Amino acid sequence: MKVAIIGTGAMGRWLVSFAKQNLGEVVLADAIAAKAERVATEFGVNFRSVPEAAAEAELVLVAVPISKTPDVIKSLAGQVQRGTLLADVSSVKSDVIEAMQTIEAKVELVSLHPLFGPGATSVKGKDFVAIPVKPGKRYAALKHRLLELGARVTEMEAEDHDRLMAIIQCMTHFVLLAYLNAFKSMKELKRAEKLRTPMFATLLDLAKTVLAGNPELYGEIQVHNRYARVVRSSLLEACRSLDVAFSAGNVKSLRAIFKETLAPWKSAEVKNAYERMYELFEEGKT
Repeated sequence: MKVAIIGTGAMGRWLVSFAKQNLGEVVLADAIAAKAERVATEFGVNFRSVPEAAAEAELVLVAVPISKTPDVIKSLAGQVQRGTLLADVSSVKSDVIEAMQTIEAKVELVSLHPLFGPGATSVKGKDFVAIPVKPGKRYAALKHRLLELGARVTEMEAEDHDRLMAIIQCMTHFVLLAYLNAFKSMKELKRAEKLRTPMFATLLDLAKTVLAGNPELYGEIQVHNRYARVVRSSLLEACRSLDVAFSAGNVKSLRAIFKETLAPWKSAEVKNAYERMYELFEEGKT
């Protein structure tokens, strides 16, 4: 399969490496030609202009910022061959799907979301969400290949995706970003870091991973997911509620919180999570 990767950011680079190893012949393109040339040389693949890359490919994967993805998808639809699979890997789907639904060209259209970042060394055991808009044989072949490599592919609607990602990504990122941001006013952080509890060490280490990512991406996920504000509001209200209880000396309120929060999980799951934290801590991995 001839694959065109559009975009030279961290995920675009990951896709180049993945496609070269697992999908077929790869060509790379970017709006900034010099970037495409530099990254293509690094990975040992060909580079073209965006229209040339799109016209040559059987599979076009768009890995550009969330805000630009809908317009790029629409522009590429008029440049690809008939029957080409045109897909994106954006973290937010509603606007992308709306753009795809306006496309009349005889192409396959599927929106993909790898639920991992460019630190992944393989797709084995990893999740992909797929939103098929106009699927066909090329999407079927790509899905089969991902499953063959050990990935999990879950198909759903765009709205379901964005609602779930508001919890999985937006709320998670918001918690960690707020945690990091709060440290600005705490002068004792470095001393505290030397006196680690397992829970503090684990959370701090997780928070640090955010800093290895792209701040613009984290921001766009919050801004463009229409359900992000709902989960942020829920989180802030939960913080306010806890603060009011503790400020009033109400310790017993935590019993109710523990009971209600435990409901989705079995006690064994909670115990296993606790034991895994200690295993990582004692192995020096946090």
